[in-house]
Amino acid sequence: MQDSSILGFTLPRNVVNGNTEYTPPPWANFNTAEVLTQDNIYSLEIISRGKIIATEHLKDKRYYVLGSLDTCDLVYTNPLVSRRHLVLQYNRHGHLLLYDLKSTHGTTLNHEKIEPDKYYKLKNGDQVRIGTKGTTSRTYIVCGPDDPECTQQNEPELKKRKSVKDKLVKDEQELMDKVSKATAAEYYDTNLYFDEYDEYFDRDPVNNKRQKKEKQKVHTAASLQHDIQELYQAEIDTLNRWYDILKQSKEEGFEYTGDTPTKTDTLMHTLQLKSLESDRIKYQKQLDTIQQDIEHLQKLLKLTQT
Repeated sequence: MQDSSILGFTLPRNVVNGNTEYTPPPWANFNTAEVLTQDNIYSLEIISRGKIIATEHLKDKRYYVLGSLDTCDLVYTNPLVSRRHLVLQYNRHGHLLLYDLKSTHGTTLNHEKIEPDKYYKLKNGDQVRIGTKGTTSRTYIVCGPDDPECTQQNEPELKKRKSVKDKLVKDEQELMDKVSKATAAEYYDTNLYFDEYDEYFDRDPVNNKRQKKEKQKVHTAASLQHDIQELYQAEIDTLNRWYDILKQSKEEGFEYTGDTPTKTDTLMHTLQLKSLESDRIKYQKQLDTIQQDIEHLQKLLKLTQT
């Protein structure tokens, strides 16, 4: 994150003349040569009807748009795919995030429909599909670096994730053999389990005091990796909360000229604008604190590895 300029008053998704457009947020402005190194490049394996039909390497850009338009980075021509359907966005930590552009038929992540206009951190082995269960034939399997925490703390879970692609291919092939009998619900009951991250709580003096005491404990590399991963997720959760506030403000009548909110000058507007700016400052402080904690724990982690 970059100091105090990463939160503005512009949503990533905008509709211009009836067309959905995506503008990368300020926090996604990073040096690709430094962040997108060979060790953390992601790719997508595209599976259709039980076979891998293509592999898309996501290595040259900060973000990729998937949709039915020929101008999209990843083109999927299907009646259920919106012209610009979803975005795969890298952040400054080299993590790949999924963002649905309020598509008509939605997007699912590991068989669960995601909310539009929210960022979701993707992990190695995750499955992304267009539409609801059973409506399209393609599955996008996320291939990327293993989660350091999983590598050190949860080897059985890591092996289970690595087998997801093979299991999916087998399941889809079986579906093709008995398509006249099986239902979509039966097919998708694959009982896959994935790690979940706890939400990062809003800080107060009491919590800060408790955390300072906790930081005095002796940390292991595994515990530090765990804490860093939770902070990464906390950063995304905080950004999503801010975008929720922006969406609500637009619904209440605010419009945006560049990065400045505008509305008819009324006393109510003035109060609303002050409240919005107050929220922006609050969430920016939270992001700054999270980033400081990440840097602190990363330094401690390096000490454990020397």
